[in-house]
Amino acid sequence: MWTLLGLAAVFISASALSGVKGIVKQKVLLHCPCVNRNVRKKVIWQLEEHTTVLSHDGSDNHTTMGKGYENRVSLFLNEEKDNCSLLLSGITVADNGTYKCFFTANAFVYEKVILHVAASYSVCMDLVSDQASVCSRGGEGSGVYQCKASGGYPEGQIHWELEGHPLVNPSRRDVTHLDYFTGLYSLTSNLTIELSEGEKLQCVVENTALASNLTSNSSCNHKPMSMESSGHYKVEVAALVAVSLIVMFIVGVLLVFLLTRFCRHERSTKQRDTERQESGVTRSFNVYEDDSA
Repeated sequence: MWTLLGLAAVFISASALSGVKGIVKQKVLLHCPCVNRNVRKKVIWQLEEHTTVLSHDGSDNHTTMGKGYENRVSLFLNEEKDNCSLLLSGITVADNGTYKCFFTANAFVYEKVILHVAASYSVCMDLVSDQASVCSRGGEGSGVYQCKASGGYPEGQIHWELEGHPLVNPSRRDVTHLDYFTGLYSLTSNLTIELSEGEKLQCVVENTALASNLTSNSSCNHKPMSMESSGHYKVEVAALVAVSLIVMFIVGVLLVFLLTRFCRHERSTKQRDTERQESGVTRSFNVYEDDSA
């Protein structure tokens, strides 16, 4: 009997597995309802089997964040004691995996959440080599066409379409590059094809994690300015304008100072000349009076 009670006391209860999707560089909420939890016990978030994401000690209300998660994770315990959900910011590919939320209620309980990390590809296409007379406008001509897809996750696939229909057994050469620092993929596909005038060629990038297909709509050599680049450009322009205004202000102050000194010097010179003239007249008058006497 006591053995059964002891086993019940340490019984670990696992919830049904749930999954959420997180986009690289964005935020995601990993849900963990912890109704009737013992507020004096610990709440622990763990990735896979060995990586501690966050540990909250209810006895002293102290929270410790795991290595690499500093300033990226937060709990809601101070607002809702029955909500142990974790807010994860600045998502990276390394955050992909199964998370466990441990807490103590009537037993030692944990919730499982699978985070599926994804990143959308940037796609562009160009005519890179002529084999015959080529007209590169509108996707017309014959030659080698290159499709590039960069900064995506998980590994995607490039498909070629002619007039909206998939090409069958095309002459192509594909290269896949994995950035081991970010975990993001870059894909390149070179297609050799002869096009008739007016035919429209497109490359399509498939990303299964996002359940989406991206079609090339821009040239790789003439990419539109991204929002981030545009923001940096605006900041640089604002800084340049501010510096220009400061320089103009300083130059203006110097000009006023020099003009004021010049005016004062002119007045002083004129005053001295006037005094000399008056002094000369006075001396002449005195000499005249002496001679008369």
